Amino acid sequence: MKLQDKPYDHGFVKNFNFNEEEQSYLNSIFNLNQFLDMDTPLIHLMDKGYMGLVSHLLNFSKIRVDVNEVKLNQTLFVCFTTHFLNLSLKELSRNYLNYQNEISHLFINGYQVKEEDFKFIKQFKDRKDSRQLQYIMFASYTLKLAEPRLIYVLMDHIRLFTSLTCIKTGKHIGFYKTIKKQVIESTQNSSSFQNEIISYISKNKKTEFKAIEIKLLEMRRNKYEVIDNPQLRDVLKRLL
Repeated sequence: MKLQDKPYDHGFVKNFNFNEEEQSYLNSIFNLNQFLDMDTPLIHLMDKGYMGLVSHLLNFSKIRVDVNEVKLNQTLFVCFTTHFLNLSLKELSRNYLNYQNEISHLFINGYQVKEEDFKFIKQFKDRKDSRQLQYIMFASYTLKLAEPRLIYVLMDHIRLFTSLTCIKTGKHIGFYKTIKKQVIESTQNSSSFQNEIISYISKNKKTEFKAIEIKLLEMRRNKYEVIDNPQLRDVLKRLL
């Protein structure tokens, strides 16, 4: 109905649940490729500005779709990232969680990382705006992890990863005004995170961040507390 510009009850469509018999019937009669008469219907919809509909198909509907479409150098990963990086700088902060969710749902739906994705993301690594760099950092890390469970760990601890990436690269990344504020605000309630960053600065001889190290030493409540979550440790090892 959406594609044919006809009225429909979005709430009803979104919340409708199919039983097994109905699901089987739906799958037997509906094929998005045939309906739109093309091999890459989701990319086509993204190009037409129907991101909301594509998001619905991926996240809420029972219609089977192929998230691994490739059209020239376009993939769904490229399409979603392009859409969000084209937002105005004012809109980047309030749309970031939406971006995380869209990319994570791609992988939940079986997305496989492609060579086009790596080539695409490399061209943005020299961007200067810290808000855009937050998107680019997350995109780059998801390509390296490529597993929904690991991407969830990244999302759940994104402020720690952002802080460590700031220290590692020397780039101002994120939605705080400075690297120092990013690190302090992101770790103030966790001695284990503070100790992780203190250790990283010391081991890697990041002397330019000595002031941040001193501030964290002053703030921490427990100098012996460490990150003991095995999945988080694994992701930290893979990325940093």
